[in-house]
Amino acid sequence: MKKTVSLVLSGGGARGFAHIGIIEILEEYGYKIESISGTSMGALVGGLYACKKLKEYKEWITNKSLVDIAKLMDFNFSSGLSEGLLKGDVLFGNMKEMFGDVMIENLDIKFTAVAANLTKRREIWFQKGSLLEALRASTAIPGVFVPVYKNDEMIVDGGILNNIPIAPTMSDDTDLTIAVDVNSPIKNNYTIKFDENRFEKFWRKTFDFRDNPKSLAINLMMNHISEYKKAEYPVDILINVPRSICSVFDFHKHKEIIEIGRQIAKDEL
Repeated sequence: MKKTVSLVLSGGGARGFAHIGIIEILEEYGYKIESISGTSMGALVGGLYACKKLKEYKEWITNKSLVDIAKLMDFNFSSGLSEGLLKGDVLFGNMKEMFGDVMIENLDIKFTAVAANLTKRREIWFQKGSLLEALRASTAIPGVFVPVYKNDEMIVDGGILNNIPIAPTMSDDTDLTIAVDVNSPIKNNYTIKFDENRFEKFWRKTFDFRDNPKSLAINLMMNHISEYKKAEYPVDILINVPRSICSVFDFHKHKEIIEIGRQIAKDEL
C-alpha cells in the first residue's frame, strides 16, 4: 500500500521550481500526496498539482526562454512602482486562459495557500474560494508584485510570516508529513550554469538581490521564523534546497532547478 503524504512547500521564488522535481520523485517512489500546504511559489506549484495541472504547467514554463519570461513581467508603471514592481496580470491571465480556475473546496486533494493580511497583521489560510485568486495572493512578494486587495484588506506573500506552513497539515490523517524548504541556508554541491550573453548578464545584474541588504534582512527574518515553525511542528522528513543555487528571479533556469529538485529528493528519500 502506498504511504500517504501531507506535503508542505515553502516559498523561494524561482527556487520553487525544485518542488516540481521533488513531487515527481515522490510519485515515482510510490508516495500518495493527499494534502498540500504552500506559501508563495510553494503554493503555486502545490495548487497546480492539486488541480492536476502541474504537468501542463511544467511543459508550458520549460519551453520559455529568458525573453519569454521577461514578456510575462508586466511592470507596474501606473502607480509609479510604489505598490510593487510587477502587476502579475499577464502571468495569471495566461494561467487562467490555459488552465482555467477551480474552487479550492472542489479539489480532490486538501489544499491550503498561505498569505499574509497586512491590514489585519496576521497570517491567513485560503482553503476555499478561487484557486487562482489564492495563488496570486500567496505569491504577491512585497515590493515585487502588487498586493491583492480583498474586502479592502491588503494581502501579500505568506512567506513574510510563515514560509514553511506546516500547521495546516497537523489535522491530516496521513502516514507522513514531508516539508520542503527551498530557502535553506545549507551548503551545497549543486550548481547551475548561466549563459554569458548580454541579456542574461543584464537580467542577473538587475534581479540578483542575494547581496542586497534588504534581501539579506528579509532572508534572515524568514529563516528565523521558519526555524521556530519547524520546532513547533516537527515533520517526518525535511528536504532542504539551498538558496544559493540561484536568485529569486532566475525563472529562466527552470529545467536546471527542477532537475536539482529531483536529485535532492533522491538523496533525501
